Amino acid sequence: MKNFRRYHLVQKEEHYWPSFTDVMSSMVLVLFFFIVILAVKQIVSARIWDNQLNETRLLLSGARKELEDINRQLALKKEEMLELEQTVSDKEKYIQGLQQQLGRDRAALAQKETEFDDVRNQLEQISLLRLNLLKEVKKSIEQELGNSFSNGDEPLVTIDNNANLVIHSSLLFAKGSSEISSNGKKMLNKFAFAFENMLKNPSVRESIDSIIISGYADSDDTFQNNYFLSCERAIAVINTMMEENPALSRNYGRYFQASGFSEFRPLVEEVDEAAKSKNRRIQISINIKDSQVQKIISDYMNRLP
Repeated sequence: MKNFRRYHLVQKEEHYWPSFTDVMSSMVLVLFFFIVILAVKQIVSARIWDNQLNETRLLLSGARKELEDINRQLALKKEEMLELEQTVSDKEKYIQGLQQQLGRDRAALAQKETEFDDVRNQLEQISLLRLNLLKEVKKSIEQELGNSFSNGDEPLVTIDNNANLVIHSSLLFAKGSSEISSNGKKMLNKFAFAFENMLKNPSVRESIDSIIISGYADSDDTFQNNYFLSCERAIAVINTMMEENPALSRNYGRYFQASGFSEFRPLVEEVDEAAKSKNRRIQISINIKDSQVQKIISDYMNRLP
């Protein structure tokens, strides 16, 4: 009986421990599989994370490169902005300098215009000198002889647009002749004394280079004969004035000069005898010395800085 109980007890004990071992083994096995699954899952997750991390790193690296590029571009833009600002500043300074220079140039130009006006006035005075002289001569003649008119009521002694004293040849010569008429001698006598009075003025003599007596003919004859006639008439006028007033010849004869232009340089187109008569003339011109003009210009140039 005791042995039976012992056997039975032993048998019961032997039955219990295998079951527990199986349970434990199953649990261990399940745990092992769980651990394996977990490990596999961790490995897979780690690989996924590594891939994602690598992708993130690549994205981050690309972003960093883009950021570096942006920073470099930004730095370049900043440099360009600084250069542009410096350029703008330089341009503003340059414009200010130009404006200041423009102001100075305007002031200088105003000064130059004032000086030019002075020079122009002096030159105009020189230009008007011969006109005024001839007006004085013409006035003197008219006071002595009266103002003679042709049939067309045109004055036979005039001053043309070039400030030349023009005398109708009929007052001095017969047609085709170079001999001074008696009335012509009376008129040239007045001319001679008028020129003497004019040349007595030292300031006038200083400005006068020459007094040119020019003869002009019509086209009725050959131009050779007309040359001879126009020259002879100019010479006759000078000779008559010198004869009428020997003081003029003695003191101022060096100023007078004769020239002839034949039928050339007509005043009007020769369509009739009246036009031809107008072209037959004696012209008295006063040439002003170039030195007078040059002196005015030199004085102005010497005043320049």
